[in-house]
Amino acid sequence: CKHQFSRLAGTSSVDYSGFDFSKWLLRTKNDNRKDAEIWRNATKPTERQRLEVAHGVRWSELHRLQYFDIVRCTIIDPMHNLFLGTAKRMLERWVADGLIDDKKLVAMQKAVEKVVLPPDYTSLGTKIAKGFPYMKADEWKSWCLVYSPVVLRDVLPLPEFKNWIEFVNACRYFTKPSVSEEDIEKGHKCLEEFCKGCETLYDLDLLSPNMHLHLHLRQTMIDFGPVYGYWLFSFERQFIEESWKGDFVRRLLKPMHALACFEIFDKFTTNNNNTNTNTYLSHYFSISEYLEASQNLSMIIRGNEPLTLSALPLKTRPLSFMPKHEYDCLVEYYQAAYKNPQISGCKDVIDDSPFVNDWIEMVKSVDLLGQSYKGCIGTNGRGSYIQAYFTERTGSEHAYVGEIQYLFVHNFRPTVLL
Repeated sequence: CKHQFSRLAGTSSVDYSGFDFSKWLLRTKNDNRKDAEIWRNATKPTERQRLEVAHGVRWSELHRLQYFDIVRCTIIDPMHNLFLGTAKRMLERWVADGLIDDKKLVAMQKAVEKVVLPPDYTSLGTKIAKGFPYMKADEWKSWCLVYSPVVLRDVLPLPEFKNWIEFVNACRYFTKPSVSEEDIEKGHKCLEEFCKGCETLYDLDLLSPNMHLHLHLRQTMIDFGPVYGYWLFSFERQFIEESWKGDFVRRLLKPMHALACFEIFDKFTTNNNNTNTNTYLSHYFSISEYLEASQNLSMIIRGNEPLTLSALPLKTRPLSFMPKHEYDCLVEYYQAAYKNPQISGCKDVIDDSPFVNDWIEMVKSVDLLGQSYKGCIGTNGRGSYIQAYFTERTGSEHAYVGEIQYLFVHNFRPTVLL
């Protein structure tokens, strides 16, 4: 953009304040090219230095590409911008200002021991009590989204805590598995409020160019989509295999089987486990029906709905018996879903009635629209937590939160009573 920055009074440090986005003048491709050409045509180093400070632009051979928008095609990496940048910077400021000391760090460590960490997040172990040493980006992500809202409530003064939650909410909107345009706008507004709050709550030397870039993230997401497509988690730790399976590498590149033909993409694929694979028809999948099912309690969910292509093939384990008490629930579920009380189980088989066998194939995980769902059995006791709507016998509707115990495939051919 064309935002101009002054110097902090009495120092050589830059004043990065000014977060009223409505007053920003956004730079265009032509603006950038014009300033770059002026810099290129300058003959003296001192003149180039002056122009660089004034406009923040140097000439690049990329400017010769007429089809390339050097402004909008310069992507801001959300991993560095949000988690390795501001999340880390804020914690360092709280410690420097005395808002967090060694005693509070120990208390924070005790508080996080009670937190149930979702399976796709990295545990911090004892790092909080030790002062957050050697933190990686995925650990800062866990700190920001999961731990900090819990442990900072009784540590920071209320104004500082509320201001921090604006940043947390922005990160939550931007890192959702499925992001809408409304989410992007809400996240942008939260970041604007957070940055404005930092101007009044802290000394201005806290503000950084990284914070200024927060308000440009919205345009990056509008142009290039959700952050999972381009943030650099997948390449953290020199791309050590298995280091960040949950994002771009596994979700986007692995389903593209054609890419396996190219040697350059060898590191983007993972070896197949020694498990059975199952494929199920998915060409009838409807995103509108999928989204409606999460809100419309009148829709009957029978468990045989089509899956997305990204969920296939399902990796299943060998056939096994379903535990009795869970099998009994499955029989009752089929009776209710198909409105047929004649559906029978193993112990009460009725002639000519649909029969529910107790053989299942467990599934380690299933990917739906970018979100991986796992059961706690076989995953170190950390299954995905979901919220499900239920209609009680009284007709009242309630939402319940629960942990997925395990996922499974079951074959059943009902006779539907009309």
